[in-house]
Amino acid sequence: MTALPLLLAGRFDEWLAAAALPPPPLWLFVHVPKTAGSSLAAEVAISLNPFRSLHIDHLDRAKPALERYDAAVEQALAAHAETPFRFASGHVQQRHVARLVAGIPGTRLFSMLREPAARLVSDYLYQRSPMHPLAEEVRRRIPDFEAFLDLAGPRNRAARHLVPAEIVEAGDIAAAIAHVDASYAFIGVQERYALSFRALCALLGVPHRAPTARMRVNSAAAAERAEIAARLSDPALAARIAAANAMDIALYRHVAGRWDAIAGPLEAWLDQR
Repeated sequence: MTALPLLLAGRFDEWLAAAALPPPPLWLFVHVPKTAGSSLAAEVAISLNPFRSLHIDHLDRAKPALERYDAAVEQALAAHAETPFRFASGHVQQRHVARLVAGIPGTRLFSMLREPAARLVSDYLYQRSPMHPLAEEVRRRIPDFEAFLDLAGPRNRAARHLVPAEIVEAGDIAAAIAHVDASYAFIGVQERYALSFRALCALLGVPHRAPTARMRVNSAAAAERAEIAARLSDPALAARIAAANAMDIALYRHVAGRWDAIAGPLEAWLDQR
């Protein structure tokens, strides 16, 4: 059994041995947007360094974003060959993940998920906020949350980071789950952030402390967030989100449902370490 299924089955000693031994040359955090990932990366980078951020200039429109990430990954591989780094993080999609794993054999992957409707709301609000470099353009192009849901970009966003594009395009949920189970050492859930972070520290072999970093928190949009959250109880809106994000929902339920089952035993196991 590969690493992630061992964790989700509650076989923690076996999970740690399968996922962390031997120590990998690189830990790669596949950062799904709006899953507390910026905060998580900042926390991990304190203890696991050198660190490499896989980022692009969002104001550079010379090439599509995926191609700019292609270039960022190639630059990272060249830098790693010169001076290896232990930890990298970015909004990379699966093709970039595959390239990094091929270029640095033994790379181990981890990620975080969030309840998909809540993640969509947070993504929408962030893209319209002053924290986003293209916020003015986004506000002109996307007047409201319903218009945001019409876009192709937000649909199954988590799956496009974690799963090969051909699987996402085919809508093959069983294959998506199988890929995640086979490829990832760890996937936590934002709704259990503190416990996820504690387990991740054990996996990475770094000292645990209560997480303190809070990056890219969009507190200015609290009223709009509450208004949209209230509307998520509308069956028509909920059905629309579910239809457009079936793979994200299936992946989240696959992981989060098992976190519900393992939370107590995992906390007890961590207490004994």
